[in-house]
Amino acid sequence: MTLSYSIDSTDSHTGSFDSRTDTFRWDRSEVARAIDHFRHSSHSSQRQYAQEHDIPRSTLGDWLRKEFPEHLDPDLVRFFRGAAGHAFLRRLLLALLLVFHHENPCGLRSISRFLEVVELDHFVGSSYGALYSLDAQLQDNLILFGKEERQALAAALAATGATKDIILCLDENFHGPHICLVGIEPVSNFIVVEAYADQRDSITWANATKTGLSGLSVALVCITSDQASGLICCAENEFEVQHHPDLMHLQCNLGKPILLPLARPISQATKDLEKAKEHQQRLEQADEKKPGSLTIEMCMATIFAENQAKADLEQAQERLNDAVEEIREVSRVYHPFDRETGQPVTTEQIQARLGEPLRRLQEVVKEAGLGERARQAVLKAQEWVVVLVGCMSWYWTLVRQKLEKLDLSDEEEQAVMESLMAGYYWEMASDKEKDPQQRQRLKEMAMRLKEKAWAKGSALVGLDAEQKKAVQAAASVCVELFQRSSSCVEGRNGRLSLFHHGQTRLSEKRLQTLTVIHNYVVKREDGTTAAERFFTHKQRDVFTWLLQQIPQLPLPAAKRRKLAS
Repeated sequence: MTLSYSIDSTDSHTGSFDSRTDTFRWDRSEVARAIDHFRHSSHSSQRQYAQEHDIPRSTLGDWLRKEFPEHLDPDLVRFFRGAAGHAFLRRLLLALLLVFHHENPCGLRSISRFLEVVELDHFVGSSYGALYSLDAQLQDNLILFGKEERQALAAALAATGATKDIILCLDENFHGPHICLVGIEPVSNFIVVEAYADQRDSITWANATKTGLSGLSVALVCITSDQASGLICCAENEFEVQHHPDLMHLQCNLGKPILLPLARPISQATKDLEKAKEHQQRLEQADEKKPGSLTIEMCMATIFAENQAKADLEQAQERLNDAVEEIREVSRVYHPFDRETGQPVTTEQIQARLGEPLRRLQEVVKEAGLGERARQAVLKAQEWVVVLVGCMSWYWTLVRQKLEKLDLSDEEEQAVMESLMAGYYWEMASDKEKDPQQRQRLKEMAMRLKEKAWAKGSALVGLDAEQKKAVQAAASVCVELFQRSSSCVEGRNGRLSLFHHGQTRLSEKRLQTLTVIHNYVVKREDGTTAAERFFTHKQRDVFTWLLQQIPQLPLPAAKRRKLAS
């Protein structure tokens, strides 16, 4: 085996090397290979080896004489000083920074402590300063990777010749006094917008969104968010697209003025029941000490008080449960396809289905004698039913426009909506069902509907292979365009809050790094990143690319000798 090391000098003598005026440091990978090579070579002296490989004799001697604590296993020392150990250290340190510091809010000092505990600080710099410098370069590389990969994937998407219709979920997050705007495409969970801004008005939101969408072959067709006026104005005035209210926020606005007053009688009835039981216990103890002191009237009064408290508690709990169920029912019925049969739901049907639980909720409020706030909450909910019905009408109009482009007959369009789209929708929506039995039932129904779409006798059977592929793609896209929740952006805000908690305001560079981590590093169970799902093309492996870019590992600091006391 022959190694050749270049030190940018025509003179390989030690004196000539030492006379350098420029700062020079050997690459740690070269040092590791040289140590490995010297161990396995047949050279009888260090001087001979140094002369043959253009390494200063004193430098080689310093490498080989380096001392390590006696308690460390010699085989372990040889491994980490060699080429294989150095390569492992590079992967380990990169993984620590990437997984714990950037994918999760673990500080650099915790990573430093980890290296010290496992005693890897003898082979790599573990101080905060050393890790900070290495991480700063890692962040630069991550941002560079994100820019390069976005351009490459955007070009691949544009090469297909199609414009992708998307929905964005928008919301702001507050890092102290600072406003962080966040916008996510919910199907792929790809972050389009994530930046600090001085305001959160419609124009600021529009500018940030346009910047995030620049260079992408996509068309924004709808914005889903809470009822913030800036976001509604951004959708309707700046982009002139549909605004779909987040259903969870509407349910919260409905539930707060109702559920809290209904919970108070439960607390009071519970206290009354406890008092009645304690009073009965005191009477029984008194009767034991002085027999005959407990009269029938006293027993009857105690029993009556306890029974009355139990009845009040049961009634209050029943009213609260009824109210909760009616509020939940709004979420259960607000789907473009029927939850039981899978059939498409018309706007008239959705209006009736949303109105029924609100009518029953109004009866609960009246029976419980709740105040004006509760009554106004129900009335306001009846107003936003009109908004939800309008959103459903817009959705079915958009679906019909997309299906018309396929040039299908009326029977074929009906089969697509009633079977294929319904199957795709409940296959997607079933994953969000909490009840295991209901989740399984919805999955089975989705499978039956998809099988029905291509079964013998279906209007879609006569399509050729190319048409079937186009119909399946269109049906899949159509069901993804119904987004009633902005939970993806709520979850992202929660993640950012964890990082902000220990770092006050995240810097612009740190925020960009976290965006790249979310889009190009984090993977779902199917092994895809958010970028791959959004652009529908495979990306480069980020860890392999970073491993090639990572600079030299920091050298471990010289251990200070403890002075004798």
